[in-house]
Amino acid sequence: MTTSVERNKAIALHFAQDGWGTNPNWQTTWDDLMRADVVYHFNSAAEPIIGLAANKVFNESLFQGFPNICQTMEDIVAEGDKVVYRTTIQGTHTGEFLGTPPTGKSVKVNDFTLLRIADGKIAEWWYECNLLEVMQQLGLVSA
Repeated sequence: MTTSVERNKAIALHFAQDGWGTNPNWQTTWDDLMRADVVYHFNSAAEPIIGLAANKVFNESLFQGFPNICQTMEDIVAEGDKVVYRTTIQGTHTGEFLGTPPTGKSVKVNDFTLLRIADGKIAEWWYECNLLEVMQQLGLVSA
């Protein structure tokens, strides 16, 4: 018998693997896994991004900046309605990223994702990576 924690962990892994923005059908995966009113907290921004459509637009722009970006799952922990995972991401900046023109430089950083899952769908999403480190690796700010 599958517990809700195991089911939530499977949803998170499905999201991390098939919902990754370089996969051809990532948006369909999001349709299947996320609530229409999903709330996304991106890198401690003051205001979250609310709604599935708005989140698709925002994340598509991130992946256009690093079209070859890949992630490696390092850790995953689940408890109750929450799942957190840590990955290593790396890619080359060949498109616009958060308003920054391509630099052609590569980056590699660790990140964390926390998902709250309600009724089998992702209801809330927190994402954190060290954007300062990304900007330093791109040569946009000095260390």
